[in-house]
Amino acid sequence: MVRVAICEDDLFYMEREKNLIESYLQTREIRSEITTFSSSIELTKAYANSFDIIFLDVEMDEMNGMEAAHWLRDKGAKSHIIFLSAYAEYLPEGYKVDAHRYLLKNDAKFDESFCECMDSVVAKIQMEESKIEIKIKDGILSISPSKIIYAESNVHKVTLYVIEQSGDIREYYMYDRLDNVQAKLERYGFLRIHQSYIINGEHLRKVYRYKAELIKDISLAISKKYYNDVEDYYIRMRGEI
Repeated sequence: MVRVAICEDDLFYMEREKNLIESYLQTREIRSEITTFSSSIELTKAYANSFDIIFLDVEMDEMNGMEAAHWLRDKGAKSHIIFLSAYAEYLPEGYKVDAHRYLLKNDAKFDESFCECMDSVVAKIQMEESKIEIKIKDGILSISPSKIIYAESNVHKVTLYVIEQSGDIREYYMYDRLDNVQAKLERYGFLRIHQSYIINGEHLRKVYRYKAELIKDISLAISKKYYNDVEDYYIRMRGEI
């Protein structure tokens, strides 16, 4: 069961988003529950960390979408937030609340971008629910791939950087080649950015000047060999803005 909230004060867009979500989930035979709100105030009053995905309009009266998102995060909300707006200027603010996507309502390819967004967020939800086993120095690590931020190779040792429930980063060590680790994690959205690094694409926040900025203020070098692929991935994952 995927629980979805749509917070939108424009009835036209609310119905459009609802129809797209219903069509997407029904086609893939994913059970869902969709709740609609016409204002951020309504959403915050009803919220009890009960939604997997929240589609949130940015421009609303009283409390706008960005303010609502900050309120939700301050309350410990783990929902995947997807912003919708007619303007790209609010995009940088979305990173501060760990938004999954920022979609432009007036995009000529809106339906296509919306479908790609649903592919990504549903895959992330499913990934969070599953765990994989990785052989590390001290035994077997059973972990959700979404918890791995990146992996770093140093000679014949690979270090996994994992985000704990507390928000702290913990390091796990394994004796293996980075190529083998990449082969195991690629299906979960990991990509190579350097001879020494593979990263979890969901934790990528910015790409510029041959640098990849990840969560927790982590900055890693991107080699020239991989830069175009990483940049293309970043643009695609951010709704082609």
